Amino acid sequence: MKKHFSLILVGLVTLTAIMSYGVLSKNTETDNNEKVVGKELAFAEVATANSLGKDSSKINEKEADLKSELVKLNAELEALEEEVEVVHEETNASYYHDKFNGRKTASGAIFSNKKYTAAHKTLPFGTKVRVTNLRNDREIIVEINDRGPFVKGRKLDLSKTAFMDLASNKGRGVLPVKIEVLPENYEERKSELQEELSIITSIPEDLDLNEFAL
Repeated sequence: MKKHFSLILVGLVTLTAIMSYGVLSKNTETDNNEKVVGKELAFAEVATANSLGKDSSKINEKEADLKSELVKLNAELEALEEEVEVVHEETNASYYHDKFNGRKTASGAIFSNKKYTAAHKTLPFGTKVRVTNLRNDREIIVEINDRGPFVKGRKLDLSKTAFMDLASNKGRGVLPVKIEVLPENYEERKSELQEELSIITSIPEDLDLNEFAL
């Protein structure tokens, strides 16, 4: 009976790994498929061995590899954050009036208060910046596509949508903020690293890996 149960358990874990392979193959790019599916299959092997009570050197090596991968991913995330440049540690940000909707910005783009954009006097058009509300630590990412604001003490004009996402008090028209310039492809790179981290820290649960994740 115990032997039959073990075989069923092995089958279920293997089937889960195969199903994961099929879903990931359809929804991610080929290079990422091989990387992610490889991890899924490795986790399945470790989970199967642990559930059957096996404690071989091969499984221990597999666990060590997964923990090593966590350390590597965390290091890459930290390195990515080190590329972020603080341009204004503390300044003020305001937002566009609705009357500017549909008008052409300094970059040539048509302004919309529903998009995540902003105006800055000197940052190049297309620059992605992270804006943090110093009162509540909320963050948003916007793209510079216009020049301004031309009011003393303000360094950024945000679209209304971006501003309201940051504000805890919707009645205020100015917010104290920190402004950071993000490196190229920051959002994509961070998303990929976090996706890999989430896979490792969630499968399998009986491995003590979460202590390594940021």
